[in-house]
Amino acid sequence: MKRVAVIGGGIFGCTAAIYAARAGHEVHLFEKEKDLLQSASGINQYRLHRGYHYPRSPETAFSALHAETTFREEYGGSVIDGGRHLYGIAREGSLVSAKQFLDFCDAQELAYKKVDVPELVDRAKVELVIEGVEARFDPDILRTLAKQKLEESGVTVHLGVSADASLSDSFDKIVIAAYANTNEVLGLFSETSSEYQFEICEKPVVSLPASFGMTDLVILDGPFMCVDPLGKSGLYVLGNVVHAIHATNVGQKPEIPERLRPLLNAGIVKDPPVSNYGKFIEAGVPYIPLLKKAKHVGSLYTIRTVLPRVEKTDARPTLVTPVDEKCIQIFSGKIGNCVEAAIRATSLL
Repeated sequence: MKRVAVIGGGIFGCTAAIYAARAGHEVHLFEKEKDLLQSASGINQYRLHRGYHYPRSPETAFSALHAETTFREEYGGSVIDGGRHLYGIAREGSLVSAKQFLDFCDAQELAYKKVDVPELVDRAKVELVIEGVEARFDPDILRTLAKQKLEESGVTVHLGVSADASLSDSFDKIVIAAYANTNEVLGLFSETSSEYQFEICEKPVVSLPASFGMTDLVILDGPFMCVDPLGKSGLYVLGNVVHAIHATNVGQKPEIPERLRPLLNAGIVKDPPVSNYGKFIEAGVPYIPLLKKAKHVGSLYTIRTVLPRVEKTDARPTLVTPVDEKCIQIFSGKIGNCVEAAIRATSLL
């Protein structure tokens, strides 16, 4: 048995802690926020990806599809099946043509059917719409399940506690699952670091007419935008490849404008002082006319972290890396891959 510190209370850190404890180790989980799943794990598009999202990265699509089984086995109570899951290919500006997208779905063995949904999509702007087979998850239920499993597996959880270098003396192994703060935490224990692309993102939360029908709708793959239900709340979260990002940098740590810092990971901020909501709607209405009837409830803000210089493929790999004899690093942006990452990390302890 080893004493294991897991740093980061997102879904990857929580799941790594659970699996390490089940393997018989004494595990302590450290999270600097006052609750678990408060950052990117709780602020995203709430989609349990099967791969449709990534026609330019077959590896990411394959990984997402095959990770779904283990996620459902562990966190199935948070999964929301049913509803419509629609993907459209824009007529102009798309990095993937309609034929290329269909060929991709066929190659990945992703089920789909072509549909015509004029009540949702303006076909003058969108060449193809397919309905796929996909699911969503409820972030509140996922958080509750993670807490239950942490308790059941005997993990000691330290909330509101930032990691410090003294952990190196107290623990045999350290698992770092700190996402945007990976380099900051890793620097406490090692001189190793990696370059990332950090994006300070806004995700507007809106209400929409009942006719939208709790539908996931994504327009690919140049003028990227999406509308996704927020769990079982009856509300929706908007995404946009351009307007979601208020600030971005490539480097060792995120550069956060002071005006945005108070908004980060603070839940739904009503009447936010900094918002691109109007730009989301202006850009989206030509493709999704019902957005004209959207009502802004507030916005979520967090830091999205991805590998740099992957614009060509939009790849989102899940990386589990032994840094040295003591530290293991987990990095991923796809929540559905958290169980596979935890299994791999546990095997390295």
